[in-house]
Amino acid sequence: MQVRNRKRFITSPVSLKSDEYNAFYIVIKRLMKNKVAMLGLVVFLLICFSCILSPLLTKWDYYSINAEHLRESPSLDHPFGTDSFGRDVLTRMLYGGRITLRIAFASTIIAACAGTFAGVISGYFGKYADLIVSPVLDILDSVPVVVLALVFEAVFGWGRGYFMYAIAIASIPKFTQVVRGSVINAMENTFIEAARALGVSHFSIIYRHVLHNMISPLIVRFTIGVTEAILTCTIMGYLSIGISPPTPEWGAMVYSSSVYVLTNPIMLIIPCTVIAVSVISLSFFCDGLRDALNLKER
Repeated sequence: MQVRNRKRFITSPVSLKSDEYNAFYIVIKRLMKNKVAMLGLVVFLLICFSCILSPLLTKWDYYSINAEHLRESPSLDHPFGTDSFGRDVLTRMLYGGRITLRIAFASTIIAACAGTFAGVISGYFGKYADLIVSPVLDILDSVPVVVLALVFEAVFGWGRGYFMYAIAIASIPKFTQVVRGSVINAMENTFIEAARALGVSHFSIIYRHVLHNMISPLIVRFTIGVTEAILTCTIMGYLSIGISPPTPEWGAMVYSSSVYVLTNPIMLIIPCTVIAVSVISLSFFCDGLRDALNLKER
């Protein structure tokens, strides 16, 4: 009798990497098919790059007062008109977007890093870590972000953008909940038990088996966090808890132009429209990204 040799299927790092590349290709392919999501991404990136390249897109500065051009209607020289101090509204929108978007991304990155660390510790080590992490998160979640912003601004200096840390602290519990749930789901797999039985260190298990299972929900949570941070930042600016004038910021521009809603409504419509388009476009991309990352949908 001829004895057939059976192939031994051994999981190697090369095969794991190829699987990750295939999954990444599937996600990109599904995302590209979602026209609404791609349109939202293009619009949001257009706004971001316009703000970044603002010194090249406009010849005006955002702080000089021009008494001869107060509250002018849109024209070739001033496409969005001028404000109550004669400053170009388009220039102030572009420079204000740099500050608003920078605060939104920076606060979300800080919250994502802190929330990921707390979520991994809480989900991996179980109830003993929960006794420390959960009460702290409950306290942070119960404090209004406006109160935190007032505390940071009063302690570190008013009008310098320190409320960014208040937005970050208020967002940490949301990231922690997402990461903790993903870690708990990953810990139920048999390969985690096998790794523990083989004496693999906790750091290696978290790095090799846990982190990649929470990447997808973490990316989705990050895009949602940026959207929420933009809205929170504009609310802070509207409440005058933010950047001191004459430095522009989207929320502060809405507040300063709200006085002229009847006499010159274009001053209020333009910043509100830009904020709404930014948030809606990023929300559309977030929905498409969530569907593309859900590889078990089909």
